[in-house]
Amino acid sequence: MNRSHYLTRSLDKVDRDIIAALTEDGRMNLKDLAAKIGLASPSISARILKLKDAGAIRGYSVLVDPVAFGLHVSAYVRMNAMPGQARKLVQMVKDTPEIVEAFHITGHECFQAKIVVCDLQTLEAVVDRFGSCASTETAIIQSPTVVPRLPKL
Repeated sequence: MNRSHYLTRSLDKVDRDIIAALTEDGRMNLKDLAAKIGLASPSISARILKLKDAGAIRGYSVLVDPVAFGLHVSAYVRMNAMPGQARKLVQMVKDTPEIVEAFHITGHECFQAKIVVCDLQTLEAVVDRFGSCASTETAIIQSPTVVPRLPKL
């Protein structure tokens, strides 16, 4: 909730630099962040609080490598709900822990989900779960070309 109305203006260079630095290292302490940005720690702290309050910073997370957990196969699955099955499909997508992200999209297929599993047999079993309410098309991810990053701010 934007109680501060901080982002009624465009993000300035300092805001962008703070967000970029925290994206690189979300655990960076205020002293190091202030030194990197060139402002005092209290100024950086106040800006971060305003960015959080405005919703520009929604939280912090840890990036993990699924392979470290034995999850060697990732795929995008496009799903087209059968007539009258869209709500059921949405609920199934939400209830499937192997789906790590999903989107309602435009075009022929109405949903796209990213599935992360240990092997191809498990991928097939997960995708088959949706056969009762959707047609599917699966694309196995061979390697990342662009890892998750911020859009140009």
